[in-house]
Amino acid sequence: MPEEIEKVKKMEDRIAKLEAQQKQLKAKKRALRNRISQQNRKARTKRLIEKGAILEKFQGAGADKISADDSLTALVQLQNDFDSLKAFTSNVKYRKNNPDEPTRTVYDNWEEQKNQN
Repeated sequence: MPEEIEKVKKMEDRIAKLEAQQKQLKAKKRALRNRISQQNRKARTKRLIEKGAILEKFQGAGADKISADDSLTALVQLQNDFDSLKAFTSNVKYRKNNPDEPTRTVYDNWEEQKNQN
């Protein structure tokens, strides 16, 4: 009977050790996840700073006086202007010199030139 009690005690000790190891592994897992989150935050912050610096460069000397909302409004307006210009130039066609030539729009020509550079 004392042997059985000792076997049970050894198994309980083993269970306690495994639970301690499990606790340590959970802590390591949590620490690694925190490190990954921190690295992702740092990378995002770096990207935001770099992109903000580029935007300020294009805004010129008075960039520090332009609010974030005004910057957003200007970017949206630029996108709208580009979309309008694209729609317009997609409808303007070059005159054909040869009837066998395919019809080309101003926008198609611009896009082709842009892709060649």
